[in-house]
Amino acid sequence: MVYKSHRICSNCIMDTSDRNISFDERGWCDYCVNFHNNILPNWCTDEKGKAQLMRIADRIRKCGEDKDFDCIIGLSGGPDSSYAAYVAKEIMGLRPLLLHVDGGWNTDKAVGNIEKLVKGLGLDLYTEVINWEEMKDLQRAFFVSQLADQDTPGHGLLFGFVQIRPTI
Repeated sequence: MVYKSHRICSNCIMDTSDRNISFDERGWCDYCVNFHNNILPNWCTDEKGKAQLMRIADRIRKCGEDKDFDCIIGLSGGPDSSYAAYVAKEIMGLRPLLLHVDGGWNTDKAVGNIEKLVKGLGLDLYTEVINWEEMKDLQRAFFVSQLADQDTPGHGLLFGFVQIRPTI
């Protein structure tokens, strides 16, 4: 097996421990190039961004009329998914169903965060508990295969419970 010599992005901390990383002529990794070329130009945290978000919310609410929920949010109990649930309900005015997949790695803090969020926002939660032995086998297979994202089995399970039909 041929290994690349060790190299670190000149803009961030990513390095060749990611076997698929590439660098441009400036020494920027493909993650930084993607962020600066595709994400940053569309990242509007001002009133323009809020207006865009609310237009999306309007379309989601319209699609969810006469239904118990107008969206589903995967909830881990961490800050990202918790904030997404807060924004969906309190800022966007949506009626989300929270979906938590317990793959055996929940911490007490995550469980406590989920309980506080569900109660504080008055939202419904559906929790699917995965067979621990099967999850261990899946994650062991990912680890042995040296695949980059060990969370892929759990994330894939989220989509297995939700029939996705893009309507907006």
